[in-house]
Amino acid sequence: MSKDNIVFTGFGFLLGLVIGSMVIGPRLAQSKAESAAPAVQAEAPAPTQAQTAPAGGNPMGAIFQQLNALKQQVERDPNNADALAQLGTMYMDAGKFPQAIEYFERSLKVRENPQLRTDLGICYRNNGEVEKSLAQFRQVVQSNPEQWQALFNEVIILAETRHLDEARLELAKLQKLRPGDADVEKLAQSIATAR
Repeated sequence: MSKDNIVFTGFGFLLGLVIGSMVIGPRLAQSKAESAAPAVQAEAPAPTQAQTAPAGGNPMGAIFQQLNALKQQVERDPNNADALAQLGTMYMDAGKFPQAIEYFERSLKVRENPQLRTDLGICYRNNGEVEKSLAQFRQVVQSNPEQWQALFNEVIILAETRHLDEARLELAKLQKLRPGDADVEKLAQSIATAR
């Protein structure tokens, strides 16, 4: 193994760790913040008693019930953006990226949502469709420059695909949006050591 291969492998490993903490981290932080504060915009109707697991019940059964209920809503109303988005999120959380992509795309055809488009970009990346992923992040950044998560993910994809000059340019914009952010600084350190 040559020195370049070792350096590239090391960079890939570090970048993978950074990506894991940063792509998923903001999403987890958002979900924790949403559970602690009232939701500004409802994603979908609250689950009914039949959709929630009773104490000591089977949580997977409740998830399948919720999936079926959402699919029935979509059958009745194929343009129900909230139900489509919620289905996409459930499949994304389960690591079923092709299904998540399908539901996110359908939801976005009905109603634009920058956070949902960012999630679509993450699904494309995890499904091995890097160019489509990058296109989604760029679309969000272009139309909503304050959406730092999309810019953050764009920088990661650029670094992963070895477009380091472009990654550094976009990183500078990200650092202006999120000064002092520890995750942004970790990403900057990873890119600074990349060659």
